[in-house]
Parts: sequence; structure tokens; C-alpha cells
Amino acid sequence: MSISFRQPGTRLVGKVVVVTGAAQGIGEATARAVAAEGAVVACLDLQADAARQVAESLPSSGCLGIGLDVADEDDVVRAIAEVRDRLGGIDVLINVAGIAGPQHRAGETPVDEWDRTQAVNLRGTFLMAKHCLPDLVARRGNIVNVASALALVGWPQESAYGPSKAGVVQFTKAVALDYAPDVRSNCVCPGAVRTPMITSVLRDHPDPDAALADYGSIHPLTGRLAEPVEIAQAIVFLASDDASFVTGVALPVDGGFTAT
Repeated sequence: MSISFRQPGTRLVGKVVVVTGAAQGIGEATARAVAAEGAVVACLDLQADAARQVAESLPSSGCLGIGLDVADEDDVVRAIAEVRDRLGGIDVLINVAGIAGPQHRAGETPVDEWDRTQAVNLRGTFLMAKHCLPDLVARRGNIVNVASALALVGWPQESAYGPSKAGVVQFTKAVALDYAPDVRSNCVCPGAVRTPMITSVLRDHPDPDAALADYGSIHPLTGRLAEPVEIAQAIVFLASDDASFVTGVALPVDGGFTAT
């Protein structure tokens, strides 16, 4: 079997890539990174106007910005149908959309907040995959999900977020096995990343800057927060043919955090 690899900047030429959570943070960085590799990108996000602004700023022609609540199946079906109608099909699905959820011990976690965290982070990942898989199978495409380093290790007061992301890891593996050889399915597990999500978690902290520095210090490699583009570059690798023999992987992109 002959394997060939595209040069950087061309690794996703001719591909239609759907990115959820594309309005900001890792999702926006990912949309920009896959567009830089030649993909036509459908930017999906609950913030519809911001998603459209990101899409309009991308270098590829034909990129779309679409409003979407990933936890709402009817909304997912509608958005995917719009992508198909306007772009002809889907080659790669990148599930980034997620929320931090409540930071409480299990006994103090409100049930509705726990449910919402699972609905966005895990149900949303499932719904997007479920309804994109017909295209991905037909086009021998792939899925990249964004989980978290907290899917792999415990962390205090994360009884909702960590389990939701651990579910994403196991769902990734299930899809990899169920849909081989037609579809590859992988996920990345970021450490602490400089995004609006982490800022929102710390909005009530008496010294947010010091708290951000503490989060950065968990990474032995750098002692700093990751930048969204550093996660996006790992996603691009998994989405491209450079990862043609990679499936079912939960790849830590965490500056060595889970190695400790």
C-alpha cells in the first residue's frame, strides 16, 4: 500500500470540515487552522453572529457560519442539513463545543447544572456524530472530539465536567471500533487553555490573574497556560491524512500534566 502525505498548508484541501464551538477559544482557533490547510469550514456555535463573523474572516471561499445548540437534536439535524445543502457533504467533524459546568463537590452540585453539562459536552458530541456519520462513512471521513485532561485524571470540585469529558473519550473509542475501517475517530485532551471558558470559571475569584498563573503551573513542560492554537494544531494532525493509522486515541495535549 502506498502512503503519501500532503505538504503543510494543503493537508485538508478539498475537504468540508464542520467545527462546533467555532465562535471563540479552541473552536475558533481550530476553524482558522483547518481553513489554513485548505478546508472549507462550517463554523457552528450557539453564538450565531460570532460564528458567521469567524466564517467570513477565513481564507477559504464558501465557509459558513451557522447558529446551533448542540444539545438540541432538532437543531443539530437542521444545521447539518444546511451544511449538506450548501457544501455538498461533510468530510471531517470536529466537536469542540462545551461548557465548564458547575465547580462543586458532588453533594453540592445542582442537578440541573449537572444535566446541562452532560447535555452540551457529551450529548452534543453524540448528536453531532450520529447525524454526520452517514456522510463520514460515505466519504471515509473522520471525527475529532475535544475532551479534556480532566477526562483522564481527577480534579477537585469537578464532579460534572470531568465525567462529561470522560464520556467523550469512551464515545470516541466506541465510534472508532464501530465504524472502522470507514471512519477514524479520535479525541484530544487539553490541559488548561487560555480561553473564555477558563476566564468564566474564575470570574468570581478575588485574584483572577494569580489563579490563571496557578492553572498554568500544572504543566511541567511550560509552566503556563496553553494557547488555543496549540490545541488546534494537534486537531489538524488528527483530522488529516497524516494520522491515517490513528484511531480510537485520546491524545493529551497538556504540557505533561497527566504524566505527573
